[in-house]
Amino acid sequence: MVVAASGIAMRGISKRFGDVQALAGVDFALRRHEVHVLAGENGAGKTTLMNVLAGLYQPDAGEITVDGRPLRIGSPRDALDAGIGMVHQHFELVAPFTALENIVLGKEGGGWRLRKREQRRDVEALVERYGLAVDLDARVRDVSIGVQQKIEILKALFRGVDVLILDEPTTHLTPQEVDGLFSTMRQLLDGGLTVVLITHKLREIRGIGDRVTVMRRGRVVGTLERAEATEERLVELLMGARGSGGAVVAAAAPTPARGAPVLELAHVSSLADHDRPVLDDCSLEVRGGEVLGLAGVAGNGQRELAEAIVGTRPISSGRLRVGGCDLTRASVRDRLLAGVAYVPEDRLREGILPRLSLAETFALGPHHALFKDRWLFDERRVRKLAAEAIEEYRVAAPNERLPTARLSGGNIQKVLIARAMLLAGMAEAAVLVAMNPARGLDIGTTQFVHRRLLALRDRGGAVLLMSEDLDELMRLSDRIVVMYRGRIGGQFAREDFDPYRIGALMAGTGENSPAEEALAVLGKNGRGDER
Repeated sequence: MVVAASGIAMRGISKRFGDVQALAGVDFALRRHEVHVLAGENGAGKTTLMNVLAGLYQPDAGEITVDGRPLRIGSPRDALDAGIGMVHQHFELVAPFTALENIVLGKEGGGWRLRKREQRRDVEALVERYGLAVDLDARVRDVSIGVQQKIEILKALFRGVDVLILDEPTTHLTPQEVDGLFSTMRQLLDGGLTVVLITHKLREIRGIGDRVTVMRRGRVVGTLERAEATEERLVELLMGARGSGGAVVAAAAPTPARGAPVLELAHVSSLADHDRPVLDDCSLEVRGGEVLGLAGVAGNGQRELAEAIVGTRPISSGRLRVGGCDLTRASVRDRLLAGVAYVPEDRLREGILPRLSLAETFALGPHHALFKDRWLFDERRVRKLAAEAIEEYRVAAPNERLPTARLSGGNIQKVLIARAMLLAGMAEAAVLVAMNPARGLDIGTTQFVHRRLLALRDRGGAVLLMSEDLDELMRLSDRIVVMYRGRIGGQFAREDFDPYRIGALMAGTGENSPAEEALAVLGKNGRGDER
């Protein structure tokens, strides 16, 4: 029997994982028919708290009540029976199945073939009621991330939920898809549902929530009504200190005069298994003294492009030049010597060797310049440089001998940025390829990383910034190009930045057409209407 999912209260919820106190006596209240934003930096405890409500975790202490009556949620099935469903950040869909098959999976009942028509009618009724336009016969592997998200929501609705938890739902969406999601959320409210939105993005916090609860370090630090959720107040709660709009993000300084091209790709292609192209005729250039932003939905070739530049992926055709030198067939070592620095997407798997000390991790890459002579490594100099980097980059470590794996994710990222900056400073033609350099970082560390990228630009370095956060790209970039299905198309000067126009190309609008033609179909304001 479904319990009326209104007036849900979580009181004194605590949860520990080993030595980590993930939740420390958290109180959280959810009203009927509201969008309640649960905000906080990564690691604040937001998802853990909602995993307790969704039955995935059992709390060490605390209680959950509905309209004052105790509710025991011992499993996801208990949560669904209570009308509570959760759409996770990483979708749980079966790629070869159709949308309809995914929606009804696990709820087929007896005689699947006999009930298929009836279940299709039920799902079509949900589509109509909530305005969730989905081709029910399309296979999941063939549809966009935004459509997959709708399928996940329909999957929850088909199970009869009236409280829907969305965990970081806009991570991989274009601006148009974000607008569509927000519209869907309002339709869900109109249909009688209650929504919890987990996010760390200020624009989303202020754009959709009726109320906002902010968490920090496993505790609730405040709950605000919509009118109270000013940017200044939110930053104060998120960071634990009074801030301002300027404290939220690093705004790009005025663009300096750009120099000659430092990084040049001309018609670069690369093949994956079975001779399938993952990079297809890619051309771009990054000049000295500029940040070139590369926008794109995850999985469209950004990682492969970075690997082709730094030398871990072979280039099958085309040309790569750095500082005027052809490096198309050069080794990784030669590219390092030429000044190609890299901040990888996965800092743990690709950025460090966990057992190495901070000093040793810091030397990976610049090591070619840290020899006393041909055979003798200058350990004293390495330790000195590492100690200086720990101080300059404010790495929370007692000394340079600490194993790198003991650092937090944000501090590891600082080490990788420091290493990249040292490497870039050793070459005449410095190129930094940075993939999602601020992902998972708190506001203060994000600010720090952004300032370092802009400082390298201002010194005449060339920065290729790849990010799935379009707001980040628009703040820091002097130009933006878009990547879609392994190809680069569409270029925007800073004065022409428009999230909807860029988002259209990210979604593949006008594929294989000039950027101007692709944008023309969007309408005069870039949103698909004629206002």
